[in-house]
Amino acid sequence: MSGLTLKGPVLRPTWNDLELHAVDLHIHAGTESPEPYSLLDLVSYVVATGRRIVCLTDHAGRFLGASRKPLAHYPGSIEGWRRFAADVQEAREKYPDTIILFGPETGFGGLTSDAFAPLFQTPGVDLFLGEPGAAPEGVSHGDYLIAGVEEIARCRDRYKIPGFLVHPLRDVINRVCGKSGPGPAHPKHPQFPPLESFADPRAHTEEVLGVDIGRLAETCVRLDVPVEINESDFGRIIGQNHQSFLDRYFLFNKSLIDAGVPVVLGSDMHNVERPACTPFFPATILGVKPRDIHFLERWMGKIHASC
Repeated sequence: MSGLTLKGPVLRPTWNDLELHAVDLHIHAGTESPEPYSLLDLVSYVVATGRRIVCLTDHAGRFLGASRKPLAHYPGSIEGWRRFAADVQEAREKYPDTIILFGPETGFGGLTSDAFAPLFQTPGVDLFLGEPGAAPEGVSHGDYLIAGVEEIARCRDRYKIPGFLVHPLRDVINRVCGKSGPGPAHPKHPQFPPLESFADPRAHTEEVLGVDIGRLAETCVRLDVPVEINESDFGRIIGQNHQSFLDRYFLFNKSLIDAGVPVVLGSDMHNVERPACTPFFPATILGVKPRDIHFLERWMGKIHASC
């Protein structure tokens, strides 16, 4: 026992001890988990990897008969969603020192649809994730995101639970960097010239992304809708070795943060057999501190000046 330090019981996280790698508000824990692993198995992994405040989620459409893929653990119905919620409650009881939140990831359009209402109204739902897809034809990605942020605010006000915008650049990343796999189509766009070679790097970035960053930031701040820093987005960019797009990705996020847009962190992990870290690395580069994630005050209490 020489040299061994015995530690007392781990307590729920506080603002004084919270670290970026401990925040993960985007973990898929429902119908995509491999059959051998229960929700408790996944949560045990989540806790073992140092996460202390998490949100367990799944795609809402899977519980409304919209999935063409096989579903594990839960049937694609409202009853399946309620069983999922009950399992999350069991995990909360087993891991009382971890703040375990629960809510659906719902695409734009579903957020204010009556068909999705039972998902939001299920006991145990704490929040929701507003998910963009591809913008409709003839609509810029920026205008599409702004309309989505407005829809997130309406959904929040309707159900009295908070929500945030997840992976805002996912469609752009897929179109510019590609997803994965061999062949000349990956990446889909060659490296851009260095940002410093442009007279106005932000204007150039807005053109590449199809987003008026200032208008999006103003909408998020006015409506108090946070934007997620998403590890899967970051991973897709660096997985394609797309240094030049990464520069534009950081400029986009830094511009939002500098304009006062609140942020949250999410790994977007879909499968415990293919683990993903929280986005602590890009968040650190962007200068984010745990106390900057004001969204967590709902569950951790107000941030004091001493934190």
